[in-house]
Amino acid sequence: MNYQPVLKQDRMKFLDLFRGFSLIGLPFVNVLALWVMLKPDTRVDFWIQRALYFWVEARFYDIFCFLFGLGFYLFLSRSAAKGQTKLFLYIRRMLILLALGYIHQQYQSGEALFLYAIIGLVVIPLYWAPRTVNLVIGVVGFIAAAAIGVKMLTIPFLIILGLSAGQYQLMEKIQKGLPYLGRIWFISFIASTVGIGIMWWVAPPDAMSPFLYEVIGASLPVAEQANMDAAFRLEHIGVAIGPVVSIFYLSTLLRLNQNMTFSKMLSPLHAFGRMALTNYIAQTIILLVVYQLIFADAAVSYMVSTLVCIGMVILQGIASNLWMRWFQYGPLEWVWRCGTYLSFIPIRKKHSGPRVHDTRARG
Repeated sequence: MNYQPVLKQDRMKFLDLFRGFSLIGLPFVNVLALWVMLKPDTRVDFWIQRALYFWVEARFYDIFCFLFGLGFYLFLSRSAAKGQTKLFLYIRRMLILLALGYIHQQYQSGEALFLYAIIGLVVIPLYWAPRTVNLVIGVVGFIAAAAIGVKMLTIPFLIILGLSAGQYQLMEKIQKGLPYLGRIWFISFIASTVGIGIMWWVAPPDAMSPFLYEVIGASLPVAEQANMDAAFRLEHIGVAIGPVVSIFYLSTLLRLNQNMTFSKMLSPLHAFGRMALTNYIAQTIILLVVYQLIFADAAVSYMVSTLVCIGMVILQGIASNLWMRWFQYGPLEWVWRCGTYLSFIPIRKKHSGPRVHDTRARG
């Protein structure tokens, strides 16, 4: 097996930074499906629920989907294999992800990997489609899905938008200094402010059910039904403006990363993002274990779940950075890579000489 330095590592650092950032927000929403949650009955819980709807729900999730599509493009475009072999590698890679997602789905009903793998296989022909075509499909498809208001329907189009971004060489542009970054940040900030303002306006005055879909079809009092209808409108708008807020987050991240002080502060996210698969599945395992051992199926408040998620993310960040000091890949990333190439790939770093990486695509 030949090993050579990977080209354009700076490009991958940005991708790892974005992945690490997206992993911060995911558990705060995913925990609502894993734990039995109390309907907010304190002002603290009320405002935590509001904050999740306004700033977290369909924000970090959108980034994760988009990055999957971008990773799809990078894998096929940078694979060291020649000819059709790279496509076979990608298909094998998706089948492994499908298996991991299926197992994960047994414990986390809202998990994304299984669906990502299916979509990743279906959209293969679009890799050879013109970038303009993919951009149009992604934008129009997302708008249509957002109009329906179902978050799951937006996933294929966010992935296609990620593919299109790869075709437009977005990572190279970021590496060189994304033109008009300040304008992108300002426009997305204004649009996000307007969108959040609309959400604030339509938000019901009272606390909402922790998991809206549990009450679909339920017979509710008139006042409660009106509150629930407002909650669905709130979620609908939140899904629609998700990409705008996500762009604001990422452009803010890029602007901060341009400053040396902030760049150092953000650097732990790189290791966190390099272990995205491991950390994503580990979040489910940790949350389930904590819930069973500490809360024993009891209903939990938003404040408690938020504190647990904050602690978990901090510990994962520390563990990821310690792990990546000694290893080239996260545990599941290593298994995924070995399965993709059907070969044993060294996981330990070589500290005695120049740092080397295999040329096989990361993503």
